[in-house]
Amino acid sequence: MNPELGERLSEYQSAKHEIVELVAGLDDDQFNSRPDPKRWSMAECVDHLVITGRRMMPRMDTAIIRARGQGWTSEGPFRYGFFEKWFAGAMSECPPRRKLRAPKIYAPPQLKDLKIPTAVEDFATLQDKLIQTVHHADGLDLSRIKVTSPVTRLVRLSLGQWLAGLAGHQRRHLWQAQQVKKAVLGEF
Repeated sequence: MNPELGERLSEYQSAKHEIVELVAGLDDDQFNSRPDPKRWSMAECVDHLVITGRRMMPRMDTAIIRARGQGWTSEGPFRYGFFEKWFAGAMSECPPRRKLRAPKIYAPPQLKDLKIPTAVEDFATLQDKLIQTVHHADGLDLSRIKVTSPVTRLVRLSLGQWLAGLAGHQRRHLWQAQQVKKAVLGEF
């Protein structure tokens, strides 16, 4: 496996452990509690990641199948354009320097009572699917394969940058959830 995909693999595997650490010692009420009406709960952070991943997975899977059919292979290293690197980086800032508003299709439903076991299972299932996608992408030209955003057709990034952006996006929101946990438990 090329080093870039190896790094993604490690990040997705690590996220499965981070979610378990996040919910350790919490009850469902704490998990769903908002420390401030303008901030998401831990449950909303996790649900947002699951929603985002579920929207992106079919697009990436279709792109991989198409690329295999076209014979678009390469072992890298891969070069990405400025916009792609900037976009993936903006999704990944941790701690974030600027607040980004989630597009409506990625926003978690408000006032949802998400049970911890369900949230952990959904998140772990998403990580397993992302890990599977990384394996399926191995050997393909990650910079040549383009995937269109579910939000707008104007945003088309390479598969490599989507995989990096999603991993960073998860880091960002798991960090956010940790901050919410500290506030809910009064650790600030």
